Amino acid sequence: MKDKIKFSVVVPIYNIENYLNKCIDSLLAQTYGNLEIILVDDGSTDSSSSICDEYAVKDNRVIVIHKENGGLISARQAGAIRASGDYVACVDGDDWVDEKYFEKFADIIDGHAPDIVCCTNFASDGENFTPTGINIEEGFYSKADIEQKIFPFLIEDEYGRYFSTSIWAKIFKRELYLPQQIAVDKRIVIGEDSACVKPCVFNANSIYVSSEPLYFYRYNPSSLTKSRKAFDWKGPQYIAKHYENQMDLDVKDLRAQLYRATVHSLFNVAVSQFNRKEKYRTLAREIKENLKDPFYRTAIKKCKFKSKSGRIALFALKHKSVMLMKLYNKIK
Repeated sequence: MKDKIKFSVVVPIYNIENYLNKCIDSLLAQTYGNLEIILVDDGSTDSSSSICDEYAVKDNRVIVIHKENGGLISARQAGAIRASGDYVACVDGDDWVDEKYFEKFADIIDGHAPDIVCCTNFASDGENFTPTGINIEEGFYSKADIEQKIFPFLIEDEYGRYFSTSIWAKIFKRELYLPQQIAVDKRIVIGEDSACVKPCVFNANSIYVSSEPLYFYRYNPSSLTKSRKAFDWKGPQYIAKHYENQMDLDVKDLRAQLYRATVHSLFNVAVSQFNRKEKYRTLAREIKENLKDPFYRTAIKKCKFKSKSGRIALFALKHKSVMLMKLYNKIK
């Protein structure tokens, strides 16, 4: 079975010249050889584009796609269309992976042949590494297991738990992944990973969960405050509509879970409006007006939480407590 399975690795890239070499080097250093590494340059304006081309010259496993800037979803879609492997992995261009990343996945596939394999990861700022677990027991999950053990918190349960949303630290059978990635609405900018992952899990016949941390996710704490901006009011609806199109929401109370996820996202959108340089009165009027949307009103009305964060979000939205939203924005 050695190197029999082919993996396609899709790497979306936009202006990450300082981190890109580490990512690509970690892929080329894999102990497993049957890979195609698809570097999707999404209209970079720094040296990322030329770095991609240099690697393509060095190693014939590297395929480069240059495209106009269209965002993360469009980059992943371009890579998904080009992928020819049995399984597809997504690796963000500023992250990197363990040298045995694909060897370990191949061993799991050899033993269990699952549609999806998940592993855990390290969160890193480049110097410190924090292992991040996955909130489900390690092992093989059949279709019946998925429905019994994962569906109850696939989107979001009453306690705010949800199945791992990240598209990285996972591999998917290509025939499962491709249609789901292509279907994701390009207008989604918050939650684009979950828009693909959740329907993949819903439609999977089997999943294997490994507790071994093999993926290194790079985070930059100092960038969190610099990137504070107002989110799109339509964002939660784009996600909800996508879930409705790709999953049967009448299974295992998934519609109720959708309402919870929508309320949480809607609260975050409302809170984010205070990142704008506008008068309080102007923002308050806009927030209250958007909360009149029929779909949002339904989600708020039918939503139930047992978690503290969920109850706060629901209370603020139900009572249109704009001052509470503003205070939350300041302390978060």
